[in-house]
Amino acid sequence: MKTLDPRMKLFFVIVITTLALLFSHPLWMLCLSVTALLIGFFMGADFNVFFRKLIRFTKVLFIIAAVQIIFVRTGDALVVIDGFALVYYDGLMRGLNTAMRYFVILYSAAVMAGENSRRVIASLTQMKVPYMFAFMVMITLRFLPIYAESFSDAMTSIQLRGVELKKVRFGRKIRLYGHLLLPVVADSIAKSQDLSAAMEARGFGAKKTRTAYHVIEMRKSDFLFFVVFSLLSAGAIAGYYLLQ
Repeated sequence: MKTLDPRMKLFFVIVITTLALLFSHPLWMLCLSVTALLIGFFMGADFNVFFRKLIRFTKVLFIIAAVQIIFVRTGDALVVIDGFALVYYDGLMRGLNTAMRYFVILYSAAVMAGENSRRVIASLTQMKVPYMFAFMVMITLRFLPIYAESFSDAMTSIQLRGVELKKVRFGRKIRLYGHLLLPVVADSIAKSQDLSAAMEARGFGAKKTRTAYHVIEMRKSDFLFFVVFSLLSAGAIAGYYLLQ
């Protein structure tokens, strides 16, 4: 499955994220998360990228889940302190469901991160997607890690100058992050200018029609995956709404 057509991987990501938005019960979301992990593993998902993103978003996921647990005040009371109901059943279920939903979305990004960018562009253009649009999408995905790296370098430079971020007050820390945006944006503009010069030197966009070195062809395994996964997804949607 690691050699599946990029279009099938894109189809998998679209279906999985759609199901994550449709399902609103933690048990269904748990089954979906396990299924996505297993299929993505055989697809060759980049687990290094996934775990790095998961570690960064752990606090965000916890806060999102906590907000749902605290502020949803319906269902049976599960945790009561001095006569005050702190956690309700519906809030707990919604918090768990929201956390797993974001988990599935982050994992879907790791599936596409393990794919070669040239194969993705070639598959999109063969789907009649304009090459310019496909190229812009891939460049955007490539620039996101660059932004993160530039921001990390700026943070490191501040700490090397003796600023202890853990001791800085929250308000001042926000202003500090605002000042860091200027060098990060300047660095990104410099890199984009270099990219633009390289594209012009290679005659990018000189002709309306382009030839392609990579030609992606659907194989029997791709069609088999499409049929089986479509049936499983349709069965999951039908079962979910029938059991509601």
